[in-house]
Amino acid sequence: MKKIVLSGLISIALFMSSAPCVALEAASNPELEQELRLLAQSIDNLTRQLKVGANATEQRKLHQLDIAIAYLNFRSRRIEMFERELQSNRAMRNRLSDSLAQFQQEEDNLPQFFDGNQQEELRRAKSELELRKKMISDRLNRIDEEIILLENRIMEMQDQIDSVESFVQKNLDALKH
Repeated sequence: MKKIVLSGLISIALFMSSAPCVALEAASNPELEQELRLLAQSIDNLTRQLKVGANATEQRKLHQLDIAIAYLNFRSRRIEMFERELQSNRAMRNRLSDSLAQFQQEEDNLPQFFDGNQQEELRRAKSELELRKKMISDRLNRIDEEIILLENRIMEMQDQIDSVESFVQKNLDALKH
């Protein structure tokens, strides 16, 4: 389409280079004057079609950029959500680590609270503390795994954002020129 339009414009330009001679004849010939008016209208129409074609391409490119920017916005919000969840998991891990340290300290101090004849109660208390420590330790391991998964997910999403940002930047630069 563009080749046809451009070749039409070139033909018209060549015709118009002989326009001074034709213009003198047009002043005395009404038919020729009518043809020149039609030719000028055709040039205007071709120019408008060329502009509309370029605008449609630019509009399509702008629409793609708009979608890419919306994607960036969505991904950024998702990353923020994952980062909040990551902070929450880290805070939970710290609290559980503190609890684990407290249980260890209680277990170390346990013999002070029992006499020599209360060995059975001491054994049960130690067993209960060991069970609590194991549960907390298991929970810490699960939280550590969740933290690793979240960190990996955030890095993947950040890589996706980086590639889309470079696409948007490249196309914005192309539209400026």
